[in-house]
Amino acid sequence: MEFEDLKNLYLKRLKRNPHAYEEISDILEDAKGIHQVDFLSERPDGDHGQSWRAWKGKNFERLVHFIVSDLIKRELSLETVQGSTLERRTLDDDLSRVKRNILVDFGDHGCFVPDADIVVYDPSDNTVRAIISCKITLRERIAQTGFWKLKLEQNPVTENIKVFFVTPDEDDSLAVDKTGKPKAIAVNELDATYALKNELVEHYNIKNLHRIIEDLR
Repeated sequence: MEFEDLKNLYLKRLKRNPHAYEEISDILEDAKGIHQVDFLSERPDGDHGQSWRAWKGKNFERLVHFIVSDLIKRELSLETVQGSTLERRTLDDDLSRVKRNILVDFGDHGCFVPDADIVVYDPSDNTVRAIISCKITLRERIAQTGFWKLKLEQNPVTENIKVFFVTPDEDDSLAVDKTGKPKAIAVNELDATYALKNELVEHYNIKNLHRIIEDLR
């Protein structure tokens, strides 16, 4: 199974639901069946569970990038780039400037690009507006994301960069009646966390994904 197959599953749902991102967990469950058939046809004795978890995490991030980049470009004329792209040594002039505008200085130990799946920037001046982390559950990276938010705030060049987290929250860490370390970090340290769920009850800074536009604006 390829990423294009997952994207097509999303686009199919999008035809009947303009907020199809709320159904991402269901879309991933549909993809799991297809992935299993493909995997077992090639490796009948292989560990499908392990292969699926790796594929799911990587391609969930790609799907969020596909959804968010289109939305942000259409509504705000902003561009996006994968954080891993900025780690490359060779970049064009525009992305080199984007990279310089997001670097965190660790003194004698060097300057580094924050861990982020998506970087949102203004193509008119290459300033960075936000970084976005995308994970299936909060506990996979929420503390790390909170760390980078604190580091960005310590420099006047990066202090206004928003830090967002996008998740289907498959372990329900963001439920209204839930408490715990992951939710505490999401609520108190990040600018917003977008939960891709049907019938989401928005509270604190836990929001529906479409609100990312007003948050960036």
